[in-house]
Amino acid sequence: MTLGLLSCLALFSFWSIANAEEQTKSSLSLASSTEYSPEHRTFQNDKLAPAAVQRFAELQAVALGTANTEAHWNNADLNFYPLGPGTHSWLVQAAFDGKPIGYMIITATEQGQLLLSEYGQGEQSPYNNELLGQALDRQHVNLEALLAGGGELHLGYALPLLAYWKVEQPNHPALYMDATNGDVLPSEFLNLLEADSKQFSAIITDLSTTPSLSVDPLHLRPVFNPADNLLWITSKPVAADQAQDVIQHGENQEIVFSADDRNVVYGGPLPVSGYQLWHADQEAESILYVALGGKSSIQRFVPLSTLQQDGQFYILKP
Repeated sequence: MTLGLLSCLALFSFWSIANAEEQTKSSLSLASSTEYSPEHRTFQNDKLAPAAVQRFAELQAVALGTANTEAHWNNADLNFYPLGPGTHSWLVQAAFDGKPIGYMIITATEQGQLLLSEYGQGEQSPYNNELLGQALDRQHVNLEALLAGGGELHLGYALPLLAYWKVEQPNHPALYMDATNGDVLPSEFLNLLEADSKQFSAIITDLSTTPSLSVDPLHLRPVFNPADNLLWITSKPVAADQAQDVIQHGENQEIVFSADDRNVVYGGPLPVSGYQLWHADQEAESILYVALGGKSSIQRFVPLSTLQQDGQFYILKP
């Protein structure tokens, strides 16, 4: 990629569909946001995420800090990026001393509740600049020419787990690409998802009574590629009421998550590569976040309940 394309990526590639005028005026990016002063960052966050979303993100970051103080989630700088369509989700990049330590994606439901849809630890993010450049090259799209000619590039997110780029070229149908692997996504499917998402407008409820949270230490499992051994396809799925026990206690088992015909939304099938247990003081039950990926894709922590809405778990037999 040319220097001009990299420069253009750094300035424009991470702006969402939410506000085209602000998108044109701003020059922040995911790659460089941690370089700005706290005052500048606070001002930018106020424009890009409601105060309730910022407060919710701070609570989740503090909770993640209870599991590993060395990760510095408690003292992280949080930068917000609205995700289209309809701005019902926000990407939150966490950094400490100018270095990325993780990310969160926060989503507002139709009932106005905020959810931690997913999160990740370390330097990786679902929206990968390098993959974006490679994907554009494969589609023979020059980003500089695209933007100069009136085209647009947006961040998109669709529940339960689809992070994508939307490339809009004048006089051409929109091009959708999976942000985690660069694959081209079916436009008909994404058009329907976006149309459904734009139909509701959530009013975020008051968070003043949000219970305090704590998180157990991270439990990791060996990472593998489900494509290396497809015998799991012929096995019976784990019963829904046994899935949590298998994930938490089947240390010597390789577990695959598959959503069958909805795998396009998950980037699956994916290996289960760990878990982390969340607790709320006022709730008897804990929430299990399952780690997916980590070998040929980034590792993403997603609530078990979310995964069970669409998919099932399979044990890879030796």
